[in-house]
Amino acid sequence: MHDAGLEQAHYRSVVADHAFVDVRSESFAEDPYPVLAAMRAQGRVHHHQPSNQWFLLQFDDVGFGLADIRRNERTSRDPLNPFAMDGAGHTGPRRLIAPALSNQKMQVLRDRTQMIVDDALTAKAPGSLLNVVDEIGYLLPYRLMCLLLGVPELPDPTALRDVTFKSLALIDAFSGPEQIQHFVAAAQDLYRHLDEVVEWKRSHRGDDLVSTVLAAADEGTVMTHDHVVPYLHTLYLAGMHTTVNQISLSLLALMHNRSQWELLVEHPKLCDNAVEELLRFDPTAQYMRRTALEDYRFGDDVVPEGAAVVAWIASANRDPAKWGADADVLDITRADAPKHIAFGKGPHVCIGSWLARLELRVVIETLVTRFPRVELATDELTWTSGITAIRGPDELTLQLR
Repeated sequence: MHDAGLEQAHYRSVVADHAFVDVRSESFAEDPYPVLAAMRAQGRVHHHQPSNQWFLLQFDDVGFGLADIRRNERTSRDPLNPFAMDGAGHTGPRRLIAPALSNQKMQVLRDRTQMIVDDALTAKAPGSLLNVVDEIGYLLPYRLMCLLLGVPELPDPTALRDVTFKSLALIDAFSGPEQIQHFVAAAQDLYRHLDEVVEWKRSHRGDDLVSTVLAAADEGTVMTHDHVVPYLHTLYLAGMHTTVNQISLSLLALMHNRSQWELLVEHPKLCDNAVEELLRFDPTAQYMRRTALEDYRFGDDVVPEGAAVVAWIASANRDPAKWGADADVLDITRADAPKHIAFGKGPHVCIGSWLARLELRVVIETLVTRFPRVELATDELTWTSGITAIRGPDELTLQLR
């Protein structure tokens, strides 16, 4: 029987004082939801004293904070990045990706996604192990990114993977001086790589995104050449580690909720809705950052002008006020699952959400079809540390059956 008093006592034991929550702790990375629920239950707005930031946690508040650009601007450590701007400086460059969304291009990406996943699984016999992170998670978004951008694949993309991860300090709300130093060094390495990519593409143009961006920079109306590398830098950050983490989190959720996996095996047509529910249930993007441009009122609470705001997507997607009493339950038949905000909301909604959905759907559908009795090889997991903006296990190994 549900006992609200016991539940609140549990919340208080989880967070004795929410103002001092350590969001960089290992326990928070492993399972942030009890702490987020505790803060959400205690009020609409929370001032996090260690970072001097204001947390939004309820679904409507998070959505409003993300979408209302009249009162918020993206907090950026990369001022030349068009995706960090508001207004025309953002919308113009954003539209450049539209040609990649044509029916013909989407079919090419679907076919390539399926081929990459099939290649990873073809050599796998029943009973063998699959390292999801290394064998699918990183290779899939990297190869698709190369196809989308129109650049050759590196023989070994490991170094690029590492500097891309360190560069995530760019979007992290809780990066300390050490993380910022790592970001600066990693960003310089990644920028050098992207400079080489851009220089090569100047004489190897084609029907691809980099060529489209270079043409826009040549024209000079939507963006300049100073914006090209920051533009590509953001695409790498958005498209690499978020994908591997979301695939891992989604498969982990299905393995931990076996009845939902079995329902999907029995009814594979549920896969599209399952993808939406998995994005709601455990999104890799934990939050997005904003800056209040004026006093920002939530009921009796006021976020002051100039304050740094952290809009907690992970909390909003589990808010019982939006999702009902079973908000913490994975239900792949949930009718309103697509209303999640895993990709943000408003003008800055994730530009690659369509590709992330495609990758996740193909991975799940293929495993459902080829290895319907798959299970976790181990329950012992370590979680990505040092970066709080995205969340996921360092490794995820499945036993294929």
